[in-house]
Amino acid sequence: MNNVQLKGLITGVLAGCVGGVIGGILCKILLSYGFYSGVMPGAAVGLAFSTACRSGGWLHAGVSGVMGLMAGLLVQWLVYSDSPTFFEFLVDFPTFGRIAWISIGGGAVIAFFLVRPRETRLPSGNR
Repeated sequence: MNNVQLKGLITGVLAGCVGGVIGGILCKILLSYGFYSGVMPGAAVGLAFSTACRSGGWLHAGVSGVMGLMAGLLVQWLVYSDSPTFFEFLVDFPTFGRIAWISIGGGAVIAFFLVRPRETRLPSGNR
């Protein structure tokens, strides 16, 4: 891994953290209007990560996907759960239902998908 890719990874991780916080705030705002948006934190991580990281790669995509998964789980715990600790929440998480699983997993997939290598993306058609 060269110096440019390492700087891009570090920049992407920092931007992904900011995106996760923004996604959590948006999730809380949408909850006040009655909408469940468990996919929002992971998608915001992926969007911020891909915007800040100029060079995509499989390592970058994997890190973004894991960050998206963690952001979704943390927001689910902080916003929707009554568990006092994160580890108790993880034990109780299977009881939350399919919607929580699908939305948090969807956020992680979006975070991975937005940062995947450029060669695997569809051609733009503007040639």
